[in-house]
Amino acid sequence: PLPPGADAVVAQENCRIEGDRIWLPAVNAGDNVRCLGEETAAGERLIDAGKRLRPQELGLLATFGVARVKVYRRLRVALLSSGNELREPGEPLGAGQIYNSNRYSLLGVLQSLGCEVHDYPILIDDLGASRDALADAASRFDLIITSGVSVGEEDHLKQAIRELGELHLWRLAIQPGKPLAFGEVNGTPWIGLPGNPAAALVTSLVVARPFLLRAQGCTQVQVTPLRLPAGFAWRKANVRQQFLRARLEAVDGRLEVRLFPRQGSAMLTSATWADGLAIVECQRTLAEGELVQYLPFSELLG
Repeated sequence: PLPPGADAVVAQENCRIEGDRIWLPAVNAGDNVRCLGEETAAGERLIDAGKRLRPQELGLLATFGVARVKVYRRLRVALLSSGNELREPGEPLGAGQIYNSNRYSLLGVLQSLGCEVHDYPILIDDLGASRDALADAASRFDLIITSGVSVGEEDHLKQAIRELGELHLWRLAIQPGKPLAFGEVNGTPWIGLPGNPAAALVTSLVVARPFLLRAQGCTQVQVTPLRLPAGFAWRKANVRQQFLRARLEAVDGRLEVRLFPRQGSAMLTSATWADGLAIVECQRTLAEGELVQYLPFSELLG
């Protein structure tokens, strides 16, 4: 508190002692004074409902002595990977088999969003097994996410969904990620992500993420894309919206969006090289230097 009669403060490091006197620089009324109510007025709202509590929000609540607030509990998510060809890292691979990378990338995405995840064993391509696992998950969790939905005759997930609930959506006009499905199992929401690793990762970030945040009570669920010069040309218009793995690079003093040269939906190397996603709208071409939308992974993961 200021002593009576004082209307300004001088920082100690800006003063010096000269004999038995103290030298002070010129000062104006109000300098280095924090007024009552200058940050937040009485009755002003500190945090809106639906706001995610980041470290800065927690600190603000503590600043004003708020010890407890009502929050949504963590969303309980069942995660299932389907496919006879899947094996876990560390196991030997047979002919036509691949490692189950989606389990680990999707688990990381879900945990970054604050979800409580139950990871089921690999689901074999069998209608009965699919039906049993989905029914069990629907009875115990708030949301079901699977990876491996496809157009093949051995994909029994969609049929199991139809028998247990309803398939609301099948396929999106995006690349990667066209074979995406949405429905419900005995009233529990289900999101079916593609099996290709890069497609599963991209759709988990641009499709599943907003749904998961909204289900947890968040009101701000979309990331506002940056608009930056493209360091590439997109000469052939596509009927599907492109989510291209990209990163920012400084060129002649400005940032440009550069693409990974191989954009296959099975290639996670593109995502590890990248720092975000460049968006090219459907039926759109792009000349080098034109502005392109860019979604940083730092905003999408968390």
